[in-house]
Amino acid sequence: MHRERDKDRDDNLRRKVDVYHLAENLEDCLQCGKCVGACPVASLSPSYNSRQIVSDVLNGQQERWLKSEEIWRCFLCSGCYAACPVDINFPNLMMQLRYMAVEHKYGLKYVIPFKRFALAALQDGLTFVPAGPKGRDRIRKIRTDIGLSPWPEVSEKAREEYRALFDLSGAGAFMETINEEDDKPVELQYTEGRVTFADKTGH
Repeated sequence: MHRERDKDRDDNLRRKVDVYHLAENLEDCLQCGKCVGACPVASLSPSYNSRQIVSDVLNGQQERWLKSEEIWRCFLCSGCYAACPVDINFPNLMMQLRYMAVEHKYGLKYVIPFKRFALAALQDGLTFVPAGPKGRDRIRKIRTDIGLSPWPEVSEKAREEYRALFDLSGAGAFMETINEEDDKPVELQYTEGRVTFADKTGH
């Protein structure tokens, strides 16, 4: 397993990752492994190890998880959170790790589909709209058959409010910065069953 050098250490990494204060008790981690034992992804993918990711964040080492495929395998089921004896909300940490990875252009392939979905929703004021005419025609037929208008009616006021949410949250501007051609490849970074701990020198 690649181990970061001392120059790669960032003693403020935990604070940089947890910008929304969603995992403030991360230092309470006992490294007991209950999160891994309760994780369906870890049962199928031996390289996935949530306690190693926590260790890397606490030790100020980001290179492994930043470039890892593993952080994109979690599907936020919260089994780890339910099993954790000190109530660390690992799914919330994971969401922030992904956000930081995207800022560094890693894992964009997982975000691009949501960009298309979000921008379509922004345009139409609807949370789901099929991209192709075939899907739209099917919806029109179903709605007509049950006595509804052929297409959902969205007022201009509702569209404005929807756009305001995108503007206020920064979601629209964030999505516009994501370009498929900027995507840096991710790969499995954690070897099977191995948990490493860095000392003060990073060795």
